[in-house]
Amino acid sequence: MQRLQYDDDEKITRKEYLKRKKKQARIFKKRSKLTYITIFGIFVLSAYLVTQIYVYSRENNFKYVETDAIKEQKVYNVYYVTEGYTYDPVYTLNSIYSNGFGNKTVYSNSGLTSIYANNEYVYGIKEGGLYRLVKSTNELEPLVEKDVLKYVLDNERIYYIETGNNKLKYFDINTKQIIDLGIENVSELIIDENNLFTVIDAKTKKSLVRYDKNGENKAELTKDSNVSYIVQDASHIYFVNKKDENKIYVIEKSGNNETKLDDITSVADKGEIKEIDGSKYMYIEDNFLYYINSADSNTLWKINLDSKEKTQVISLSIEILQNIKGTVFYKVKNEMGVYLYAYSNNFMSQVTRRKLKEFYVDTTEEIVDHDYKNEGI
Repeated sequence: MQRLQYDDDEKITRKEYLKRKKKQARIFKKRSKLTYITIFGIFVLSAYLVTQIYVYSRENNFKYVETDAIKEQKVYNVYYVTEGYTYDPVYTLNSIYSNGFGNKTVYSNSGLTSIYANNEYVYGIKEGGLYRLVKSTNELEPLVEKDVLKYVLDNERIYYIETGNNKLKYFDINTKQIIDLGIENVSELIIDENNLFTVIDAKTKKSLVRYDKNGENKAELTKDSNVSYIVQDASHIYFVNKKDENKIYVIEKSGNNETKLDDITSVADKGEIKEIDGSKYMYIEDNFLYYINSADSNTLWKINLDSKEKTQVISLSIEILQNIKGTVFYKVKNEMGVYLYAYSNNFMSQVTRRKLKEFYVDTTEEIVDHDYKNEGI
């Protein structure tokens, strides 16, 4: 209780003195009660939050639940890149099973970004060079020493876009030769069995241009569209048309019938195209085009390619994704970790809570008959 204060020259009666003292006591008692109530409220709220986090973890992670949805879910190895907290970022390659177990550091300070995995190797770009990590030995091998901006694997060739003039070249894995295809200003590339489909930056617009795999038999497919982020199915190319407010268009691989798919929009480049193609933003599966809807806070939607019926799939704001048959893996914008969502049973789970730069799901080997409970988390 604070001391009763009054001026030296002030004269008060005993009755007034006791009256003031009782008033102070009531104020102090009221403040003390509020303090206790506040502390108790904070304690209850903290306990509630801890409980909810625990419940959420149990309901959204493979480690804590055993349901038919989990038993149906295939398990893969997910590679991901973490970024060190330094002025010049240091990138480390890590991996984790898609069920949330087996988390480990694969190669500390590898420097690899733009990662891709196949049966034997994990590929990536390091300080402008193209490298591959041998899975069996963890040895890092240089393939192309410098000037690699983006790349894509195609059997015994690795096609890549060179920095500077954006030339298209390929590295022959068998002969170790680098072949210049004589094509410049390439910003994107996808490959099918017979052809290269490139996006050529003509400064005023980006056009879709087809070549054979040796860089010959050029055919310009689009006319007026400003092309951004391309994906394909067996017979069509889908792309975002920046000229039409980022609406999604479709064109036959022959160059015929270029049309707007529907009144839907997706992610487009902002002058600099970061990815080799649009597969981190949209993809085709079972006659549906799945797309990050830039008109709906970057949530994931799908459109039936026949009926044009549109449905929201995931209501979260998605930064990047990767489609694996029946399941989409994705990173939520401004959040840590990677999630998965299975279409058939609506199963959703968090793969990892780590803060990461990018990820790649390795589908070359399914993880089976593994004692996950003996693995590190």
